[in-house]
Amino acid sequence: MPELEIQHAKLIELKDDLSDVMPGGKTLTVQFNPESLKISYANQVKEQPNASGGGGGGGGGNQSQGSAARQFVGTGTTKLAVQLWFDVAAATSAPFIVDDVRRITAQVLYFIKPKPAAAGAKDTSQRTPPGLRFSWGNFLFDGIVESVEESVEFFSAKGEALRASMTLNMIQQEILVPAFSGDGTVPGSRPLWPAAGGQSLQALQDAAKASGAAPSSSSGGSGAGAGAGGGLSAGFSASASAGIGGGVGASASLGLSTGAAFQASGGWQAVALANGIENPRAMPPGQLIDLSATKPRIVSG
Repeated sequence: MPELEIQHAKLIELKDDLSDVMPGGKTLTVQFNPESLKISYANQVKEQPNASGGGGGGGGGNQSQGSAARQFVGTGTTKLAVQLWFDVAAATSAPFIVDDVRRITAQVLYFIKPKPAAAGAKDTSQRTPPGLRFSWGNFLFDGIVESVEESVEFFSAKGEALRASMTLNMIQQEILVPAFSGDGTVPGSRPLWPAAGGQSLQALQDAAKASGAAPSSSSGGSGAGAGAGGGLSAGFSASASAGIGGGVGASASLGLSTGAAFQASGGWQAVALANGIENPRAMPPGQLIDLSATKPRIVSG
């Protein structure tokens, strides 16, 4: 089968207010994706001393002991800690084929170095580091770099640094709650029906209709088991595995939606071909069948 394309993490420069990507800003693709991401959330807490300093004053603390009251101040912070690895000795593509790994890590340090004040700024002494977005697939974190720790791990015989790890700590001055679109349902998933020992494909289709998972149909193919269409809303449940050996009734125990509908698809012959079934009259026990499949599966690679 063809290999899945690996999504590499990226460091992308943002505008100073973190509102958007900086036009013409710096972008660096991470050589090796991190093994884990550490996210921490914190509220800003300020101690408020009691007004009376003792037992009876206001302030909301423990009045009997004169303890201070706590107040949450500000919007809180979110921090991201991530470890990145760079190894020019194992590099196979640009821009990582270089003689010294510090040529790569220097590009990461760009995001912590404060930039000069903008032209025309009233206070030229105020300098801030660039805004940074850590992007990895659906994971996005916008903030500024708080600290970087670099460790050089491997040297060549000439003393050139070949491998380095960098711990990158980013901060955002608010609590960032992940936001997702949609309901998170994985598209394209199909339920599979388990066959009982010696059960025919036609009998399995009949059982699917008898279970109420699909209305009977007179179109397509021989016998009552015309081909199956899409729309089954759930895969088989734990009770299905317990009933696999129970013949036709096993399929009736599957946790399938009664509102599902089979489409005319050319009969059990097409379903058998699509699932690669060699003997549709006596299928191996427990074989999982996609009754919605009507076209042969093509596997490349």
